[in-house]
Amino acid sequence: MTSSNFRIVTEFETDYSPSHITKYESSFTGMTAVVVNRKGPKVNGFFALATEIHDNSGAPHTLEHLCFMGSEHYPYKGILDRLATRAYSETNAWTATDHTAYTLDTAGWAGFAQILPVYLEHILFPTLTDAGCTTEVHHINGEGEDAGVVYSEMQGVQNTQESLMNEAANKMLYQEGIGFRYETGGMMDALRVLTADRIRQFHKDMYRPQNLCVIIIGEVEEKELLTILDKFEKEHFNTDYQIDTKWKRPWVDSEKVIPLMESKVATVEFPDRDESTGEVMLAFLGPDCMDSVSATAVEVMSNYLAGSSVSVLEKALVEIENPWATSVRFYNEDRPNTVLWIQLTAVATEKLEAAKEKLLEVLKDTVAPENKLNFSYITDLIHRDRRQTKFYAETSGHSFSTPIITDHLFGKRDGSQLREDLENLAAYDELLKWDEARWKEFIRKNLVDNHHVAILGRPSAALKASLEATEKQRIADRVAELGEEGLKKLQQKLDDAKAQNDKEIPPQEISKFVVPGVDSIHFIDTNTVRAGLALKSDGRPNNEHQKFVETDAAANDIPLYLHYESVPTEFVHVNLIINTAGIPEILRPLLPIYTEMFFDTPVTKDGKRVEYEHVVEQLERDTVSLSINSGSYLDLPEAIRIRLQVEPEKYETAIQWLHTLLWDNIFDPKRIGITVSKLRSDIPDEKRQGKSMVYSVKNMVELDSQSIGKAKNTLVKAKYLKKVETLLKSDPDAVVKQFEQFREGLTQLKNIRVLTIADLTRLKNPVSSWNSFVENKPFDGKISPLDRRLDRLNGIGKNPSNSCQIVELPAIDSTFSTHTGKGPINFDDEQLPALLLVLAYLTATEGPLWNAARGSGLAYGVGLTRAMQSGQLVFDVYRSPDAFKAFSAVKKVLSDYADGTTEFLPNSLEGAVSSIVVSFADNEPNLSGAGTASFIRQVVNGLSKDFNSQLLQKIKKTTVEDMKKTLRDYVLPCFEPSTSNVVVITSLAKADEIEKQFKDAGFTPDRKNLKEYEDDYGYGAKYGVPEDDNEDDDNDDDDGEESVVGNEDEDESEGSEEED
Repeated sequence: MTSSNFRIVTEFETDYSPSHITKYESSFTGMTAVVVNRKGPKVNGFFALATEIHDNSGAPHTLEHLCFMGSEHYPYKGILDRLATRAYSETNAWTATDHTAYTLDTAGWAGFAQILPVYLEHILFPTLTDAGCTTEVHHINGEGEDAGVVYSEMQGVQNTQESLMNEAANKMLYQEGIGFRYETGGMMDALRVLTADRIRQFHKDMYRPQNLCVIIIGEVEEKELLTILDKFEKEHFNTDYQIDTKWKRPWVDSEKVIPLMESKVATVEFPDRDESTGEVMLAFLGPDCMDSVSATAVEVMSNYLAGSSVSVLEKALVEIENPWATSVRFYNEDRPNTVLWIQLTAVATEKLEAAKEKLLEVLKDTVAPENKLNFSYITDLIHRDRRQTKFYAETSGHSFSTPIITDHLFGKRDGSQLREDLENLAAYDELLKWDEARWKEFIRKNLVDNHHVAILGRPSAALKASLEATEKQRIADRVAELGEEGLKKLQQKLDDAKAQNDKEIPPQEISKFVVPGVDSIHFIDTNTVRAGLALKSDGRPNNEHQKFVETDAAANDIPLYLHYESVPTEFVHVNLIINTAGIPEILRPLLPIYTEMFFDTPVTKDGKRVEYEHVVEQLERDTVSLSINSGSYLDLPEAIRIRLQVEPEKYETAIQWLHTLLWDNIFDPKRIGITVSKLRSDIPDEKRQGKSMVYSVKNMVELDSQSIGKAKNTLVKAKYLKKVETLLKSDPDAVVKQFEQFREGLTQLKNIRVLTIADLTRLKNPVSSWNSFVENKPFDGKISPLDRRLDRLNGIGKNPSNSCQIVELPAIDSTFSTHTGKGPINFDDEQLPALLLVLAYLTATEGPLWNAARGSGLAYGVGLTRAMQSGQLVFDVYRSPDAFKAFSAVKKVLSDYADGTTEFLPNSLEGAVSSIVVSFADNEPNLSGAGTASFIRQVVNGLSKDFNSQLLQKIKKTTVEDMKKTLRDYVLPCFEPSTSNVVVITSLAKADEIEKQFKDAGFTPDRKNLKEYEDDYGYGAKYGVPEDDNEDDDNDDDDGEESVVGNEDEDESEGSEEED
């Protein structure tokens, strides 16, 4: 056997994770590959290229999209994703300012190995056709309107507060000719004139093998990998190919950034009718990201200054009676001059300048000679950051991909800095040697004495009106200039491009890729263990771990539902799942306040009051992460989940904390007031989010007042929080009493189930450690049934019919919609296997829905999902120039499949089955995720542990006729007026047209503004709080987007199908 072109550059084991890292480099092409070999069912690929451009054309972003449109040997749009689906894989990509990364997430190495060379060909040898550029980037349709996938995407973000402020900051931070200055996504005016030739040239400049790093994380057969890469190089590069030694590495060999010579400030207006709040953003150029000690120090500094409610900036600017902002965000972008960003959110518009000055004053005071740092807290943060690094190494592939990409962009090619950064955690040891003076100097150098850029984001109703008028006039002028004949030609050009792009893929091109066996995927095995009420109600598992736990004397008698999943993890994941039925209905909207201050409230310990600052510090010392949110990730959107993740020796401590936080917390009027003020101030910004608001309105329309999904909804908080704040000022004791009633209804033992995921053999007293938790707590011996979303739907939620809400949102330029019909409610529904297959087939990347909407430039995305907990099926349109056109196009496609006009393709059906298998792996990608998925199957859904295997067998037996019937019975009703609920969030410019289109289609549109959906649950009338005619038109977080308090980690993907 001949030797490989790929030599080992560096190779090492990490000492904090069971991972073996090897960096290879090809002596033939210069391509590099980094493998992080570790066990698990998923293999994650990241194919990264450094990309630098000095204009706003959007060439990097558009190229990323076009690489999926076909390649040299596979010149068919969508073939990559069709093949990936068969190989248990999913593709995606992103374009950042400094790089483009293509991702390949696969269940098992066999599928990854099969699709890898095809993917690499799409990246290095794409077709880049004019037709692809027309549909994917930008085109003008027969009505004179702009569209295109990339154009739609950027239309949705270009004039947002965040984008406008970032654009201004980057122009002030960097001189002309520095790539960090420009918008790589593309500005709309530039996208309208971007040519395919410009994109091809950018590909030639940047997409060369010596600029490509193939990163693979998972169980990898490395010898086979090198064989695949060698073969790829041999087939695609001539034998006389030579590495371009004169080629300049982007960023490394580019013009250097000139440091700021002075601090600068600018006011940036963003369009919005609500002018009450804006934002303050500061940017500093900091240390080199490749200096591992300095980079780690930046993380610790950011947590010290803005990581929690007791951090310096949060405590001074947010956790006060009259806060300057609702939160302080400190984040950084890794660069040779790392950008340190500090952001104040929801600042009163009239206080923007003063808030900026106050922020700078607090920073200056922090390092003043007369003031001391909280040095013990800094030490705690270093230890906690180290724990979290180990934790994320176990739970998330991104903990490795991000530093590897950064090293590829800015590091030495010899792998020395990669090894220094990832082999061990020595940087933390070095930081523990720093004294207070060293930390003060670091803060002073990078922030206090460092020149900065300050952006004051100010909302402007006038700008909103101006942009809309200008856009309308631009389109009108174009239509007049082109005339009827010109518009016809443009429509014909678009139709021709679609026809060229949509040419049929020969079936043999698909079928020659054999679907790997499911046994090639190494799913994680868990051992279920039960104690207490779980043992009595659910039975005794037959395994050694169960026997081990039953050696704990409390296993049989403890009055608590204890479910364990034993896996070989280094951490303990303790979850409390709490029913909410006991909370008085009128008090359920207190839930957002309760969860927001759950970890940030005074408590009683040993008979003494402990202030919230000490609570937060002690919690951070004892935990790896913590969170409180709804139970949506457990398929229980009507429950509350509290989660503490700790090291095994802190297991009993975690239980003690849960007891303290649930029953010994003190409802302090001052803390309540600060929390309410923060939540209320966030509302205007939340109202600016189209995706959030479409689900917020949907939930107001379909949920009963008993539902916590409604109770903590944006449009309830808008009125409810104002009244709580008013009552708090006049009668604080009354509000405290309400919280005590809330707690009493929530924290009864009958409402609580415990899920612990751990290596049980490493836990001392896994059951009896809970004795103190239940001590002296009343309990009647009966566990309450789990709260179900289905039971908390109102009439129209249970039986969708003739509801069509059209809502204007001034802050957006796009449209969003949801269309809800009835779905199955039981896992034994005979049509469930067919429905799963239909959904997988239709929603595949480059599948029927993709091509109907995104492929035609009608929307950035569409989705079709089942929600078993609510018995609903939901179709949604995301970021579309015209949601009705996307809706109509998809409806036509579905109808054609249902009546047989369009046939289901056998190869695509095989791919759909494979994608279902992938979804099983996605739900349990790591140890904690596997444990959680097992709990969901058994406890939440009442299914056997092997239910997925049984379901897969039924899916494989599903016929095309079964699928057509399911389309007729379940899917198409989502698109009919009489059997669906519709919510559309639209820009002002499109509102009239959207309303007319739905009306002409047989719907009965009900056009409202957000304020008309607001509801105070009768709180004002019951507690004597008068209506305020001058109430702020404010809002909170969408109930479709999970609102989380604490550190909610992406360590499990068991995910709910519910919108919360």
